Amino acid sequence: MIVGIDIGGTKTHVRAESTGVTLLDRAVPTAEWQVDGRLDSAASVERLLALFGHLPGAEEAALAVGAHGLDSDAQAEAFQTALADARPGRTWTVNDVELLGPAAGFDEAIAVIAGTGSKIVGRRADGSPVTAGGYGYILNDPGSAPALVRDAVRSLFDAVDERETLDQLAHALFAHFDVDDIVGLSNALTVHPRITRWGAAAPLVFAAADAGSPRAAQVIDQAADELARSVELVHRHGAVGDHVVCAGGVITHQPRLLRAFRERLRARGLGHAVHLLAAPPVEGALAMARRLTEAADAVPFAPTTPSRRKP
Repeated sequence: MIVGIDIGGTKTHVRAESTGVTLLDRAVPTAEWQVDGRLDSAASVERLLALFGHLPGAEEAALAVGAHGLDSDAQAEAFQTALADARPGRTWTVNDVELLGPAAGFDEAIAVIAGTGSKIVGRRADGSPVTAGGYGYILNDPGSAPALVRDAVRSLFDAVDERETLDQLAHALFAHFDVDDIVGLSNALTVHPRITRWGAAAPLVFAAADAGSPRAAQVIDQAADELARSVELVHRHGAVGDHVVCAGGVITHQPRLLRAFRERLRARGLGHAVHLLAAPPVEGALAMARRLTEAADAVPFAPTTPSRRKP
């Protein structure tokens, strides 16, 4: 039996298989099992494993987990150790962005997430990770919903200072945040800088661009170029693979961003094939778990440290 788990900020998806037959396919709120916001606490691990622990052979099953919040080797190592201490079966942990390539059927690919946040992740030939972005929506995360709104508002600051006639973008954001002018808009975002409050207005940026707003179009194109630059960086620093796999609510549901991203990759001289993930990311976790069963020393990627292996 193999088990794959995709842990997101809001939802956890668990799938178990045996010889190609699905034994369990379950999604639960992450808050239902995670204690005190920690992945690696003993209580969190116990409750996570209980989601599939009733299945025969669950303790010995190969388990691969992709988790939101595993942004460093130290975090992955702590979660890996906590899971390994709680069960005898082989276990592997990665950031949830790394599930995209295997979920799309690629052993080597650069993963691009653009939704509530954004991040680019690849692996070098030796298995070590190489990443770009993912530092949070206030200062970074290009192409994410809140960052698009942040950049749209900043663009409107320039429009006001340039004495431009405000267009669809400004009027849509004024109406959405129930303000009358640019000062009110600035206050609405800075007094309540919540990720959901900012991100909810992202569709308005795309609607304004489609309606002919040059500034909205520029914001989207710039976000696409920043994502493309991040792919270029991880490629330059050794990420292997000729494919880029994209996922996340914004790039999935806004074709304009995906088109611009493809164009910007080509403009930067990158020939990667760009794919929009169609399968659920948990399929990537199952693919990793399957690799764990291939041989005693098999791992989904070459480990960065020997302790990432479990005999």
